[in-house]
Amino acid sequence: MKWDATHFHKKRFQSFGKESKAADLVAFDETGKQLWLIECKDFRPNGRTKTTDLCDEIAEKFKSTLAALVCARNTDDSATQRFARMALKKLHLRCAVHWEHPLQPHRLWPSVNMNRAAIRDKLRQRLYVADPSAELGNSSQLATVMPCTIRNSRNP
Repeated sequence: MKWDATHFHKKRFQSFGKESKAADLVAFDETGKQLWLIECKDFRPNGRTKTTDLCDEIAEKFKSTLAALVCARNTDDSATQRFARMALKKLHLRCAVHWEHPLQPHRLWPSVNMNRAAIRDKLRQRLYVADPSAELGNSSQLATVMPCTIRNSRNP
């Protein structure tokens, strides 16, 4: 489910506290035991312009998404309620960041020149309480660990 686009998130939960952010996707296999929180970032066109730390931003989104799932258990939207209740029954939480970035360092956006291993290690530190083996990578790197495939909607 594209969680940050749900009516529950946009109209009810986003204004909870201090404007809550959310992971892009929440996914699970109905018969499986894993709940996946997935954030998608594409730095290829323009690079990263935000000044906040990327790992802090993602950790905050995942934390808010988990809180939103707990609150959505009791919403009046039956589809969202059913999804949240099923999601919260999963035994293992997995966190992943699908990121695409320029292969060559960009002279105008040096902050985009990120080392994948270093960012993944920092992300794992931030998300340790939720998922100490959080993953970060592009489509092919995540294909080896995620039970689903992320496709570019512009190029189906």
